[in-house]
Amino acid sequence: MKNKIAYQGAKGSYSEALLVDRFDDCIYYPKESFSQVVESIKVGEVDFGLLPIENSIAGTVVDSYEELIRSGIPIISEYMYKISHALIGLKGSNIENIAEVHSHPQALQQCKTFIEEMGYKAIPVVDTGGSVYNLINQNKQEIGAIAGDHFEMEEEFVILKKNISDNEENYTRFLLIGEKSLKIEAEEYKTSTVLVSSDKPGSLLKALQEFASLNLNLTKLESRPILGRPWEYKFYIDFSSDKNDKRIKELQENLADVVEDIIFLGTYPIVKL
Repeated sequence: MKNKIAYQGAKGSYSEALLVDRFDDCIYYPKESFSQVVESIKVGEVDFGLLPIENSIAGTVVDSYEELIRSGIPIISEYMYKISHALIGLKGSNIENIAEVHSHPQALQQCKTFIEEMGYKAIPVVDTGGSVYNLINQNKQEIGAIAGDHFEMEEEFVILKKNISDNEENYTRFLLIGEKSLKIEAEEYKTSTVLVSSDKPGSLLKALQEFASLNLNLTKLESRPILGRPWEYKFYIDFSSDKNDKRIKELQENLADVVEDIIFLGTYPIVKL
């Protein structure tokens, strides 16, 4: 039986493109929001979900990350996917006539310099793939969309300009999550946590020293406000680890009396595409 994987977005989105590249023997279920991806796993509609979690230009996809934390669903694997944005229009349109561009807010942010230089009005929409297919419904030559250049294979559209990201080294981290096991091997592994430091002087410093004492290399450290608790913060912390790293249990024990709380989201392989 084929595995079922939910993702946020529409046909043609980067999430779908990654699934086609890596999981071509699975069935894909597009969803309108990250919360719907999570819910579809919980109710058993699908086996797994794919969430974009961080972009090398625009940073953390906070809504996705928070849904992951609230869900308690384990991380199975990470995928580093190259993002190649293009300006896309309806067939027959040209770049000089474009007045506004539609895309997901992250894509607009990643192409901010190009958009400003061209003088376009940026219109945020739900996802990149949907912004392209909406061009057909809008049927206006002056509207363009920003999405992947894989749309050059579709005859309704034309690629007006490729490689419009602010930086060519544009990558997005995607996390595959699910309650079921899936055997995926890789050379590198990572552990993701969420730490809430106690309201005492030096609490965060003491916590970070515990990571250092176990020779754990941090790959992510980001503070986020705690909803309902003004001026208090939690920290997204990732660190390099081994597949079955005994240091993780020791870290958990050492932090018990140092921080208010620490949540382990999973230890998982990093798959580089």
